[in-house]
Amino acid sequence: MKKFLGPFFLIISTIAAYVMIINKPEAVAEETKKNIPFVKTMLLMPQNVNALISSQGFVKPKSDLNLISELSARVEWVSSKMENGSSFDKGDTLIILDRRDYELALITAEADVLNAKLNLEREKAESDLASKEWNRVGGGAGSALALRKPQLAQANATLSAAEANLERAKRNLGRAIVIAPFRGRVKSKNTDVGSTVFPGTLLGNIYATDNFEIQLPIADQDVSFTGLEFNGLEIPNDKRLEVSFIFSGKNITGKVVRAEAEVDPKTRMLSVIASLDNDLGSGLNPILIGQYAQAEIKGVEVKDVYVISRSYIRNESIWVVDKNMELMNRPINVLRYENEFALVNDGIERGDRLLTSRLSSLINGQRVTFSLK
Repeated sequence: MKKFLGPFFLIISTIAAYVMIINKPEAVAEETKKNIPFVKTMLLMPQNVNALISSQGFVKPKSDLNLISELSARVEWVSSKMENGSSFDKGDTLIILDRRDYELALITAEADVLNAKLNLEREKAESDLASKEWNRVGGGAGSALALRKPQLAQANATLSAAEANLERAKRNLGRAIVIAPFRGRVKSKNTDVGSTVFPGTLLGNIYATDNFEIQLPIADQDVSFTGLEFNGLEIPNDKRLEVSFIFSGKNITGKVVRAEAEVDPKTRMLSVIASLDNDLGSGLNPILIGQYAQAEIKGVEVKDVYVISRSYIRNESIWVVDKNMELMNRPINVLRYENEFALVNDGIERGDRLLTSRLSSLINGQRVTFSLK
């Protein structure tokens, strides 16, 4: 009986396998959906901007004056405002020299003028008298000596010399008092009470605080963007460039007043001179001589350029999304770099948007989307 069960089970298994094969489910092929990455972009529009030129320099006074003695005298008085670093106002008396000798010289000069005037009047009278007497005698044309013309000329010359000497005495007396010609500050004091000075002796050095100057070197690639002629002449008011200075975190505005006509031997660059006013009336005085300042000069206007952050520029090219919503790598021409930005004047096409998103891979022609799904 057992030997008939084996073939039976074999037949049943074969039939079951056949039924399962013919009734197996069919695999349905599904279409694979493409993954289009979402990106962020920035609109690129041409615009007109002023070139910004970065520079730096140190503050120096516009007016710096050495006080030089013009007399031989003893120093009689020195103001407390003549100490190093002290401030003074215009018209303040800074130093007084011993004036006694020059007061006496003035008295003498005044007396000489009076004597010369008296002598001139006497000579005029005598000349008149000599002319009348000669005419009365009727001896023809009289000689100049007979008419006292040389004596009259001498009297006129003596008066002129006496008046000149009086003027000199007055000026010398005025030179004995040193008066501040401007509001400023003392850089150095070189004399003191009791010392003797002579013509040419340095009494001190002062500088004005109403106005300062800063020499700003200009890099070769920035010279053309200033629009200035480097001829050393003063720039007209309507053509002066605006300069923004940063002093210890404070912004102060000045103007470029002159473009130097020579290359600085230290920097090997051309330079411009910027002027800035010092507002002492407000009680705030952030500007000091020798202080370092960063400057930004507002240069000429550059037309139809794209202002792009330099972080998006690689090997003089940028990634954009074109009007067909595809990534494209555009070679560009950078006109100039300014701090963290670049001015681009060529290479960007109409409808391009700057890619600002970071993608794991960038492929020319890759489709992208602005919509999140």
